[in-house]
Amino acid sequence: MRPSIILALLAVGCSSEPKGDDVDMCADGMCDLPNDPQEVSCDRRRTDAFNENRLQFNEGFLRWSCNDVQGVTLDDRGQEYCEYFAIAKPDATSAPLVLGKNKGEDSTYGTTDAAVTLSPEQITGLEADPTQVVGQCIFTSWNSDIDMPVTADPVLGVPVAAAPFRMTFRVNSAEAAQTLVTDCFVQDAPGGHLRDDDFLRGCLLDADINQTEYRKSDTTICSSTMRLAECGCTTTGTTSTLGELISPYDKRGFVLGTWSDMTKLPPSCHFIELGDGSNTVVGCDLNAGDLLAGAADVRAYCQDKYADNVVVHVPIPRTNVTCDPKSSYSAYAETCSATPWVLTASPSGS
Repeated sequence: MRPSIILALLAVGCSSEPKGDDVDMCADGMCDLPNDPQEVSCDRRRTDAFNENRLQFNEGFLRWSCNDVQGVTLDDRGQEYCEYFAIAKPDATSAPLVLGKNKGEDSTYGTTDAAVTLSPEQITGLEADPTQVVGQCIFTSWNSDIDMPVTADPVLGVPVAAAPFRMTFRVNSAEAAQTLVTDCFVQDAPGGHLRDDDFLRGCLLDADINQTEYRKSDTTICSSTMRLAECGCTTTGTTSTLGELISPYDKRGFVLGTWSDMTKLPPSCHFIELGDGSNTVVGCDLNAGDLLAGAADVRAYCQDKYADNVVVHVPIPRTNVTCDPKSSYSAYAETCSATPWVLTASPSGS
């Protein structure tokens, strides 16, 4: 089970009875925390999943952006099997700074400083050429429990290695993804009312199991896996479980790409080659103007500038999946398509 990372959220986010400045933030729909009503979070995730320009369910893969949902702030950023931080080198003689990197297996360990303090001389130098590249926003889907060798050039003087380029949170691991698939592979998820909708049924199943219905990743994987079970799908031609096929230990992590192409990246971004072609670590340019504008929280600046367009792709092992809805006892088996993991916006039976 993927445990919720809620400690810092509860400390800095909106509670059920917001006070002071939090009243306005919650009134604007900014509260999307684990203590939201399950139906509220699931309805929001459903809207994300069926955005016609950014569909999360596809025949070859599931996908979502690295951007955290609204309400996830400070030390909790990086919950979508994609963590991000920044590397900055304000001038030629300064040592590189690793900014906003998660430091431990959950948010209680905190992060490295996300802010950068610039000297007057550095500010003058940055203002002289705002377009010069002085940093990188790093996005990584390298699983926290995968230890593989790396062959790569340093990034602004920082060696490319497990620290800091691998994800850190325990929930961002191959094991956690496998467990999520196993837990959600059920034919008897509760139905009725909201649960007659395939996505909402899967999202609320995730809420029952993991209390992570506010995440894009967990709800997408759980609802798709649930439908595979409901449609009598089994793995064939392999000794691996479905979880192992989706998140194997011999892969570094889920592939990163864009909404339009899993082999491409947004402008000013590039894959950091690790020696295996895994496409699991991405660098996006931070220029001098960016660093000046985002100095108070460089990781948040990276999130705002790039995270919504760096996209996690989760492969569906079609060649090793065979489905037989007639073998299923699920009440929703009769609505199965030829590709049941591709959920649609139409509720079951409609």
